[in-house]
Amino acid sequence: MPKPVLGYWEVRGLTEPIRYLLHYKNVDFEDKRYQIADRAAWEKVKFTLDLDFPNLPYYIDGDVKLTQSVTILRYLAEKYGLDGKSPAEKLRVSLAEQQITDFRTSLGRVCYDPNFEKVKPEFVKKVPAQLKFVANFLGNRKFLAGDSLTYADFMAYEALDFYLYLIPNVLADFPALKEYHQRIRNLPELQKYLKSPQYQRWPLFSPHAQFGGSGPEPKQE
Repeated sequence: MPKPVLGYWEVRGLTEPIRYLLHYKNVDFEDKRYQIADRAAWEKVKFTLDLDFPNLPYYIDGDVKLTQSVTILRYLAEKYGLDGKSPAEKLRVSLAEQQITDFRTSLGRVCYDPNFEKVKPEFVKKVPAQLKFVANFLGNRKFLAGDSLTYADFMAYEALDFYLYLIPNVLADFPALKEYHQRIRNLPELQKYLKSPQYQRWPLFSPHAQFGGSGPEPKQE
């Protein structure tokens, strides 16, 4: 059987948590990255892949052909046992998934706003309140679900990493979240990927973004 294929633009965007999961589980897959400057390459194959809803990202695993980043994550998490070990953990994972999606989406909305510099200060002021909810949800647990690593942790790591670019000291008042972010980053399987040529730290978004889409990579604290 051909190895699975993950297709997406050549940015971190929505897909990096999927890559984290695949590399964490040592899945041999083809990482197909399309150049944003050459949309024609994607349009040429878009309707030839037998996808129900042709879009990026997509994941093709034999007869399974999926789009939508969270759907792909859920499929892989269930396949590889990273969706929670008990009903209680699965419920926490589901809740975390939705909250993190909202948290990350709000950042993307600001970064793509044509009035980015104008709306950024008000947005930044509201971030600590959101982080407090996340910190309280994590509590003294090792991972969001409890003792078990799940796909929600890869989503949370990526969201926090994005915020650290926009607000370098964003975790200064949240030591538990800072330790959590580092805990995920320091997973041996993830470190192997993060230090490899396949990992692309920057850009976060497409060139249409007002922040995170072009220019030099900002420093994180």
